Amino acid sequence: MPRKKLSYKEKRSRAFAKELLIGDQLDAILKAFDMVLQAGGELPYELIDIIEHWQDIKSRYPKD
Repeated sequence: MPRKKLSYKEKRSRAFAKELLIGDQLDAILKAFDMVLQAGGELPYELIDIIEHWQDIKSRYPKD
């Protein structure tokens, strides 16, 4: 039985899931927003709350 040819969307989806983990993506995004905040930029309160929670988790479980 021949294999189904994957569309570019399916190929990308599989590659993103395997090579660019969502946790890593979110960590990079939150770091960038935190830099904006530290530089005096304004962000929505909801995003500031998420950044604070993210920082709390990182401080409770530091890198080895």
